[in-house]
Amino acid sequence: MSSKVIVEKSTFAETLALVARAVATGTHLPVLANVFISGENGQLRLAATNLTLGVSAWLDARMDAPLALTLPAKTLTDIVNSLSDSEVQLSVNGKPEAALKSGSFKGLVRGIEATEFPAIPDYDVASGITLEAALIREMIQATAFAASTDEARPVLTGAQVVLEGNSLTIAATDGFRLAIRKASLPANVTSQQWIVPAVSLKETVRILSATRADRVTLFAPPSGAQVVVRAGPVQLVSQLIDQRFPDYQAILPKSHKTRTVVLTADLQKACKQAGIIAREGGNVIRLRLTPGAEQTGKVTVLAESGETGESEMELPATVTGPALTIAFNVRFLLEGLEV
Repeated sequence: MSSKVIVEKSTFAETLALVARAVATGTHLPVLANVFISGENGQLRLAATNLTLGVSAWLDARMDAPLALTLPAKTLTDIVNSLSDSEVQLSVNGKPEAALKSGSFKGLVRGIEATEFPAIPDYDVASGITLEAALIREMIQATAFAASTDEARPVLTGAQVVLEGNSLTIAATDGFRLAIRKASLPANVTSQQWIVPAVSLKETVRILSATRADRVTLFAPPSGAQVVVRAGPVQLVSQLIDQRFPDYQAILPKSHKTRTVVLTADLQKACKQAGIIAREGGNVIRLRLTPGAEQTGKVTVLAESGETGESEMELPATVTGPALTIAFNVRFLLEGLEV
């Protein structure tokens, strides 16, 4: 069946850029390097997947008949971005290819049959949990950085998302550092717990930023193997990690002997400066906590390397308890301070 579709070029380009981030790279399945394009009733759907996550987006279009095909993501994106006219026309004739026309440009892009593309269902998320997009974005940014990138322990490449009562908790760890962010919700929700790949959560942040959505809906299909994130005209479907997340509550300190409070910006600046020396010494820095009279004191940030030298910076701080010197990986400290 032949079909002609006309879309606004800028919207088409933005939607392509959003969806194409889910395109698989270096895959043994050529169709995963393509964008799935389908449309009917004035809505064009673009979708891509790497089998861990799939992203779909809908945009308005003028079309005279339904269509379904896949086209190479990079080729299509590069062509659309190069066009200067305000509209793009795609014409298909039943073959896995599309003729593109925009202004004085005419071209043909060959793809693969739509039947070879993995199914990405369009879920009805009406029964999902709707939250403020700004809250979800901030919680992900405050935790996902701590997830592991080592596939040897797949469970640590994800973040645990727990919905219980009127609270939401996201936690991530790579075995060396742990990030936890809790938030109160305006109402009680159905108790649910997922381990979501950190890459999917980071992609959610990009989608929320691109769509400027005010609200986001989280939905778990009955299969229990996926989670769906819906923000405006964009849907992300992520596979879940089916393993047991570490019991991080067991390792959280219940008490302390020494405690310090220091300005975040001051400590962040000192760590960056110490990191210049520390990068030649395994990224190790030392914090020397020195108490003073009436809960005053100081934190001294020290770095030393046989290759590059030494650095020392003193910060005013509130220090209670005995003096203490403790070493940290400065990169881990900075990533925490930055969020």
